[in-house]
Formats: sequence, structure tokens, C-alpha cells
Amino acid sequence: MAVNTNTDTLSGFSLTIRDFPDFYTRILSLRFPISVAEVLELRDLIKHSADIYEEPLDAAHNRDFQESLENAIHSFGIENPHHSERLIRVLIMLRGMHYQHTVASRDAEQKIRQLKAENRKRRRNHLHAGTVSLAALAVSGALWLTVPEFGWFPKLAALVSAITAYGYFRTLPRLDHEVEQLGGQLNELLRKRVDSLNWRTLIHKLSLLLGYKQIQGIEVFRHEQHENPQKTYLVH
Repeated sequence: MAVNTNTDTLSGFSLTIRDFPDFYTRILSLRFPISVAEVLELRDLIKHSADIYEEPLDAAHNRDFQESLENAIHSFGIENPHHSERLIRVLIMLRGMHYQHTVASRDAEQKIRQLKAENRKRRRNHLHAGTVSLAALAVSGALWLTVPEFGWFPKLAALVSAITAYGYFRTLPRLDHEVEQLGGQLNELLRKRVDSLNWRTLIHKLSLLLGYKQIQGIEVFRHEQHENPQKTYLVH
């Protein structure tokens, strides 16, 4: 499911590893206030995804991480135990997704780089074979013209060499196009990779978005102008 906050509804959908980079970027780039519909849809997406997320079994490591999250959340002034517990679950989910995203991204990078290396090797081989075929064509042509007693053999050799050279050289543009496409895929992969999580900003944005924290002067919802045309909101 692609994370698109402009769709009619995100109800019932859940985050996937493929969606994680777009979702993470979307959360960090939130500038409040946003529309009521967008807030409700993002809340539904986050809560549903956290509810169905299965935590890894590394209990000791998770316990240390959870304790550090609890301290960070309390430092943000979130005292409600239920809110704190829900936010921790969301953050643990995002941590797990980030780990899987990183592994998948690096595996994909390795595969693309391997394909590029194989492409370059094939191109070198085809270029070399095409050049050898051209040399054979030149020799066959010279024999054809200078030693007529060789009969039909130089003609046949020249024909085979020409066809072979053409076959190798005509693959070069396709190989160049393939490596260009692979380069674009690699650039896009690296552009979307999330190397590390900004936990402070994540906690801040999610706590506001989920309604677990209120800050004076910051409105999460954008009210329609006809409701209060004179009211202005701090963009955060």
C-alpha cells in the first residue's frame, strides 16, 4: 500500500516495508496545522499498523530500547500511561520497519551493483569480440582480393565475420541503455534510503499527530475558514 495522504481514505490499510521511506519522510515533513481528514487518516493508518505489527523476539534488546523510549517520551511531557504505551508500540514498529528497510535496501543495492558489473563485463566482451570479427573480416577481404586461388573460402569467411561483428556491435546500445537504467534505479534507491531515524523529531511529530501532546500556540487541525475566518495558526 503506497502511503498517499491525498487518497479518499487510508482506513484498513497498513504500512509495509516498501512504504516506510515515504511514510517516514511524510511524518518528518509535517507542518501543522493540517486538514482534519489528513490527521484522521494518518492516525488510522498508524494505529492499525501498530495493532497488527508483530514485535521481534529479542526481548532483552527491546527492553533496553523501550526504557530509553520511555525516558524520551516522558521528557516530552507525555505522562498518560496509555498514550505512552501506544506511542512506544508505534516507535518500536517503526524501528523494526527501519531495520528491515535497511536490509532490503542494501540487498537491492548489492544486486544492482552486481548487475552493473555483469553488464560492463558483457559490454567489454562484446566489444572485444566485435573488434576481432572486424579484424577477421579485413583479413578475409584482403585474401579474397589478393589471392583469388583460395576460391570461395575468403568470401564465406568475410560474410561470417561481417555478420558476427554486426551481431556484437548492435548489442552495445542496448547494454548502454541497460546500465543507464540500472544507474537510475541505484540513484533512486539511495535517494529513498533512510540511514537513521530522528527519534526526537519522530516523537514530537507523532505525539502531536496522535493527540498525545498539546502545545500552546500549535494547532494540529486546520479549521475551515468559514468556521473562524479571523483565527490564525502557528505553522510548526
